[in-house]
Amino acid sequence: MGWRELKARPLREERGVVLVLSMLLLLVVTLIGINALNTSMYDIRISANERASVQAFYVAEAGINEFMGRFRNGATNEIADSDPENPNWRILLAKYPGEGATRIGYGSGVSNSIPSLQNQLDFGVEVKHKIDAANKVVKSGGIPVYILKSYGSTADGGNKVLEVELVKGPDYDPPAALYSEMPVHIHGSSTSIDGNDGCGTTNKPGITTTTATTPPIAESGNPSVNGSPPRVTQASIPVPANLPLKEMINYLKGDANFKYNYSGDQTLTGYSDSWGTPISDDTTVPITYTGPMNIVYFNMNGDKTIRLAGGSHGAGILLVEGNLEIDGGFTWYGVILTTGAVTYTGSGQKNVTGGIMAGENATTGIEIDENAGILYCSAVSKKLKDVIPPLKITRWREIF
Repeated sequence: MGWRELKARPLREERGVVLVLSMLLLLVVTLIGINALNTSMYDIRISANERASVQAFYVAEAGINEFMGRFRNGATNEIADSDPENPNWRILLAKYPGEGATRIGYGSGVSNSIPSLQNQLDFGVEVKHKIDAANKVVKSGGIPVYILKSYGSTADGGNKVLEVELVKGPDYDPPAALYSEMPVHIHGSSTSIDGNDGCGTTNKPGITTTTATTPPIAESGNPSVNGSPPRVTQASIPVPANLPLKEMINYLKGDANFKYNYSGDQTLTGYSDSWGTPISDDTTVPITYTGPMNIVYFNMNGDKTIRLAGGSHGAGILLVEGNLEIDGGFTWYGVILTTGAVTYTGSGQKNVTGGIMAGENATTGIEIDENAGILYCSAVSKKLKDVIPPLKITRWREIF
């Protein structure tokens, strides 16, 4: 055997090694490609599932929005609470037939089943009263708190469940031109309190007081008190229960256009054109006003006094957690709510067209001095609807 044969044999054997390596490399590349394809398909499925989930979320949210839109006075196809004291009351709102309707037990012939106004989005909304441990309806501002559970579904299998807690706005239309939970003292022949509607046909009492103090209404100097009837007290029928003034203020104060916080008594003079500028200050004629309504809130820490003097004026809702003193020329087109006392002092015409509700935490009575007019006007409550949120979501969670 020559040296050429010895050298050629290893070279022929190496050709087999190259083939094996090539096949291994091809296998690795193939596995990488398959893995990349699987990853891509997995990502596509995740993306599709995410899209379906997001779509189902918005469908469930649409169900909540439809209920909120219809659960208000005068709404198109209005939904109403027919039994606010019943812990077992419920409403089913859904596109029917549909997956959402099936999940809440909606169907023709099922009590309180209400069809959706649209037929594209597949949702079912169950509405119930919030119940406490004693199986009583939980209320806020005298109105039930509602629990909504909305099921949203999509054609490609997306499902989402949302739950919200909902409160409805209290009625800010005063029960009288002047409502008080403490004694009312009226002085002077130039004082006029009139519950007869100066802007329409919805007449109210002139003064309503729920106090047990005797006398509930004291008058001197021949003031003018008119209404249907002029006076309502605990000794007369009917007598409304105390209004939830604190809760009524709490519902609105977060939406206030103007907010003030004082730890002690405070005097503000000449406030404020930015609150609105009513026209006229005659104490016997309702103010006229065409501008925007505002929410003005004073936090006086419960028992301190805000004194508005020097021609202060405004339009909308004036909220005071504490006492309110009205001094000098003052005009307000709207409603005034205080948890404490209201006192009129000083010279100058003082006209409130709309009404006053006062005295939940008052330690002193309501004092109305000369040159004062408190006049009920139904047009005020209609204009206030532009600034009062009819419904609010107080709690929200995504169940699934």
